[in-house]
Amino acid sequence: MSNPSTNHTWGVGRSVVLPASLLFGAMFNLTLVVAGLKEFMIEDLGGTIADATLFFSVETLAYILFAPIWGLLSDRFGVRKPLVVIGFAGSALIYLIYGRLHSIPLLLAFRFVQGAFSVLGWSTVMAMMLDHPVYGRKGRFMGLMGASLIFGVAIGAPMGGYLTRWFGSRAPLLAAAISFALLAVLSLLLRESPTLTRQRRVREILAALRARPQVALPFSFHFVDRLAVGLFVVVFPLYVDSLGATDPALRGRYLALFLLPFAFLQYFSGRLAERFGAGGPLVVGSLLYGLALCGLGFSDLSTLQGLMVALGVFAAVMFPPAILLVSQWSDPNTRASAMGGFNLAGSMGFALGPIMGGWAYTTRGFAFAFVLCGVLEIVLAIVGALLLMRWGRWGSKRSTS
Repeated sequence: MSNPSTNHTWGVGRSVVLPASLLFGAMFNLTLVVAGLKEFMIEDLGGTIADATLFFSVETLAYILFAPIWGLLSDRFGVRKPLVVIGFAGSALIYLIYGRLHSIPLLLAFRFVQGAFSVLGWSTVMAMMLDHPVYGRKGRFMGLMGASLIFGVAIGAPMGGYLTRWFGSRAPLLAAAISFALLAVLSLLLRESPTLTRQRRVREILAALRARPQVALPFSFHFVDRLAVGLFVVVFPLYVDSLGATDPALRGRYLALFLLPFAFLQYFSGRLAERFGAGGPLVVGSLLYGLALCGLGFSDLSTLQGLMVALGVFAAVMFPPAILLVSQWSDPNTRASAMGGFNLAGSMGFALGPIMGGWAYTTRGFAFAFVLCGVLEIVLAIVGALLLMRWGRWGSKRSTS
């Protein structure tokens, strides 16, 4: 006879801990290459800054094209787990192929395919977490989701720098292939989320969005935030290299100064949004984040450390409230599609970020690139504050939906 307590613990693990761990692993794998990007794309393959820009933009182009497709298919057929397994297994195969490539055009072609597989895996896991009754209602669990994502980035980026230093620029690719294969196996243990027996068609989803246009606000914040991240991924390693941080492991440590507080504070930011409302933290975090970005291009190695920590704190204040708003303002029957739209907005920003960063850096320098991105954050914060006050959603109501 089974023990009810044991069954409950196992169920919580499959519904809560395992999806969070999969998100952590996916982000860890996807950011292993960041700190050693210069060594891989420019020194090993003989590419240029433009090629490094395309390496990220091509992946996020696949996100843009496939994220809404996967979300709609998942909602329509009411299944999640097989898509997660396929997404992670496909990513493992592509990362294994990366290590054998010596042609930049071929690399970029496979990067596009990998982007389609990757977004299938991690975005479906996010939808499963949001389907769970606990996750759909509590801001603190939006923070837990954000922490899973950012902890993966916070550990993956510096770890990739050390792997590049110790074993060469292709070592992070092999490590990601092995890790994605492990995630595919672990995904078999997922509990299929309670779903979504009635599916809405695209026109009904669009009608719901038109009826509640405020949903566009968290999408916009996510777009600009991911734009900043996309610019940051390409420009920052080159920037710190120009300041004297030529060791990829050292570049990874500077990234960790930003990413670790970002990850550690996700849960507490979610609690803050739950207690006082998501609007205030979202706007204030964006404003401060924009100001810090503006100062980044005028720093040196001595001031850069404190500024990176501040950026991580301010970024942590923004992310959980944005996800919480999407959860609050979306219908349970189309939550995967809503999350797909949120991810789509972020992917569009992340696709444009490297392009904008490469253009800004090559034409006007590092300071211009960071200031440009910071100003966009500040403008959005001001516009967002005005809209929230107009809609009467600035207050301190707890999330109960």
